[in-house]
Amino acid sequence: MTFICKKCKKAFRKDMSAYEESDEYCPHCDNHYVIDAKTPQAVLGVEGEDARVDNRMLKDERVQQTKNKSLFTLDSEDLTERIG
Repeated sequence: MTFICKKCKKAFRKDMSAYEESDEYCPHCDNHYVIDAKTPQAVLGVEGEDARVDNRMLKDERVQQTKNKSLFTLDSEDLTERIG
């Protein structure tokens, strides 16, 4: 195969049938031209519109959050007072 070094801009040929670790360098300037491949990582994310336009997905820390009012989250004393 024919390669061109990005550093010295010179062309050179490498025999890919007998490729060795020493062949990863340019023969003219010894620049390491073989870059290791990066494997993609799986990531779980949330996508939304621009926060400056639609900020419903953001939590405002300044606003006091209301507790969920449910019969299942009340204590037994509070439950007897409410039911009677």
